[in-house]
Parts: sequence; C-alpha cells; structure tokens
Amino acid sequence: MSRLKSQYHFVNTKTGTAYGGNQAWFPYKFLRKTGCGVISASDVLMHMQGKAELSEQEYMEFAKHLWLHYLPVIPGFGMNGLTLMLGLNRYFVNHHMPYRACWKLSAKKMLKRIDGMLEKDLPVILAIGPNFPDFWGKKKLNFYTKTSIGTYIPDAKTKSHFVTVTGRDGIYLQISSWGKKYYIDIREYREYVRRYSSPLVSNIIEIKK
Repeated sequence: MSRLKSQYHFVNTKTGTAYGGNQAWFPYKFLRKTGCGVISASDVLMHMQGKAELSEQEYMEFAKHLWLHYLPVIPGFGMNGLTLMLGLNRYFVNHHMPYRACWKLSAKKMLKRIDGMLEKDLPVILAIGPNFPDFWGKKKLNFYTKTSIGTYIPDAKTKSHFVTVTGRDGIYLQISSWGKKYYIDIREYREYVRRYSSPLVSNIIEIKK
C-alpha cells in the first residue's frame, strides 16, 4: 500500500474526531454545498505544514482565510481544477513554500503520480468531475467504507466533488471527504470518467517541489 509518511490530521469537533475537514462546518449555505475545493486545499496545506491535530475552530479559520484570499467559490457552481491550482500556487509564493501545483490531464499516468506524491508525504487532490458534457446528468461515483475483515461496502455516492487522497491499497484509493475516511474503486473511477465525465474535469492536482 502507498500511504503518507506522517499522520494525516484529525480535527476535534463537538460530535467527535473527524478525518480531515468537512465543508458542512462552513456557516454559509452555498459553501456547505460547493466548498469542497476549499476543504481539499486546506487538508493538503495543513498536512504540508505538519498539523497533526486541530480543533474545528482552528481548521475553519484557516479554511475561511483560503476562501477569502486564494480560492473564490462561485455560488451554485463551486470552483474548477484550474482555479484550485492557481490558488494553491499563489499561496505557495506568498508563503515562500518551494512547491508548484499543476492540473494534470493524463489519465494513464494518474496512479503513478498519486503514488509518487504519497511517497513524498504529499496528499493528493482528486476531482470527481461533473457529468460531461451533460452537466446536469445524475450519474455518480461510489464511496466505500472498509470493514474490520477488509471488505468494502458502498456508503455514499457523489459527483462534482473534490476529495483528498491519503493512501492507495491495490485498486482502492483511501480518501478524506466530509470529515470521514472513504475508499474509491479505481476501476469505477476510470469507468465514471470514461462514460459520464472527462479527464478535463476529473483528474488530480500534482504538487512538486
């Protein structure tokens, strides 16, 4: 299994411990619906800055700062991968971090790039794009939870969503989304992109030094 070298951060909330951030914590309705890109960027930057455990207030203060200064969200639409990439690069420059983010379009090299980033202890922002070109289509991708005996059970479905990859176990990507640990079947993701979406909107942001 490919995984991060250091612990992925936990967030202490009133209802328990969350695995990364959750857009539902935003006080604004449109961000609760379309703020997943801000949360994914917050998760990546928190990990890069060595944050292992935070309070919900600390986390959301940082996420709000990113939203206001680096990652504009269009109500009803959210943001695309290029906007997210540009916002991260502005943050890297302004905070003197020697990294650069790139929006990748090659589906063939995706797993290799994900493994490469994880080996360098960098979480990966993965876009599960909208249906394309039928943006109002209703096809979605399964999220799974892992049982104590190692089987994977469907637990949720989504589209038009950014998640944070924190590991890979064979054909399954381990991800952080909505403050929980989920898994994506890579074969299902590829089939979703091929049949219902496009690499233009469903891909990864690669971060390199």
